[in-house]
Amino acid sequence: HTRWRRPLVEAAGRMRMVGWVAMALIGLSLAAMVVLAANAALAANARVIATLRLVGARDAFVARAFTRRFTLRTLSGATVGTVIGLVGVAFMPGEGAERAFLTGFRFQGAEWTAPLAIPILSAVLAFAATRFAAFRRLRETR
Repeated sequence: HTRWRRPLVEAAGRMRMVGWVAMALIGLSLAAMVVLAANAALAANARVIATLRLVGARDAFVARAFTRRFTLRTLSGATVGTVIGLVGVAFMPGEGAERAFLTGFRFQGAEWTAPLAIPILSAVLAFAATRFAAFRRLRETR
């Protein structure tokens, strides 16, 4: 059994690593999309930003407005996606389902709370990415 089990354990470890790499790539993609969207929004509102600067608004005020907007949009989108994903997982067959191909993928007990961190983590990542992009873009347009 040990000889047969060892390759399976190694494969499971590699699959776990692939899952973490996929999560990292999803996070990087999220950050890149938010940065691009923030840059586009800042460029589209260049005249408004120039007017705000003329009346005394600081870069922190402008950046805060964009950061709030993109963070809330990301939070709401991630929340909707997480709910849809949880509904999909809830309909997957359980351990005891006979003649089912994908069994045992449902969450058990407290595992159902783990996906609730996805919207929060997404919002934090969007906040950081938007803040970085906004301040960088505002520095460039002085």
